[in-house]
Amino acid sequence: MKIKHLVLAVVLSLGLVGAVTSVSQPASAATNNAKNYKTYKSIPKPLWGTWRTKGYTEYNGESNKKVRWSYSFKKHTYSQKVDFQGKRKSKTIHFLKKEIRDIDYRYKTKRYEIYPTAVKTKSKLAYASILYLKLVRHNGKKALEMYPRVDNHTTYLYKR
Repeated sequence: MKIKHLVLAVVLSLGLVGAVTSVSQPASAATNNAKNYKTYKSIPKPLWGTWRTKGYTEYNGESNKKVRWSYSFKKHTYSQKVDFQGKRKSKTIHFLKKEIRDIDYRYKTKRYEIYPTAVKTKSKLAYASILYLKLVRHNGKKALEMYPRVDNHTTYLYKR
């Protein structure tokens, strides 16, 4: 009988000590997502360079305009170029270091996610969407798979 009481007292005291230490730890230690994703302070090296689509694709689902997308990634900045098919002038949008909020790599899906901040200029606002990029081989070439911009169509960007 004394042994049962002793074992019960030890188990309760260990449980109480565990509860106190888990409550006293900071919240950042409790929400550690290091096994799910990695956060970068600059754009990762595999993305550096100029990537562009092979041909012309839809500009958006509502218009019948065709465009060719180009992305140029540097260490802290990236720019997006839209070449319209026909005589319309191309448009280049630069995103500076202060306009990029987060850069993550998701281990489960093996893709990079670039989050621009809320841009103040109206000309950039339409292009400031989250980029979901995955390094793949497509048609035997190194490519970036860009997740759907229009409908369910995946866009492939090839290194220039």
